Amino acid sequence: MDPLMVSVAEAVRRRAEAPPPATALDPDAELSSLGVSSLGVAGLVVDLEETFTFRFPDDAVTPEVFRTIRTLTDTVRSLCGPQAG
Repeated sequence: MDPLMVSVAEAVRRRAEAPPPATALDPDAELSSLGVSSLGVAGLVVDLEETFTFRFPDDAVTPEVFRTIRTLTDTVRSLCGPQAG
């Protein structure tokens, strides 16, 4: 995983109700299967916005974006530009 994906994965792990070990995080696993609830997604939005100093537009907070660590990382990268890694 690249550094940005590692940061996103760690944020996901912190918001999971029953977090798997960091080494067990598959970037293509569904966030729901990792124990991230809808409340966890709301927390992820705040965490990622604060960490990477950007705002998720309303149309980016969708099930498709928050499906996996990879889809979430891709969205963060596109919203933050090159400085995100």
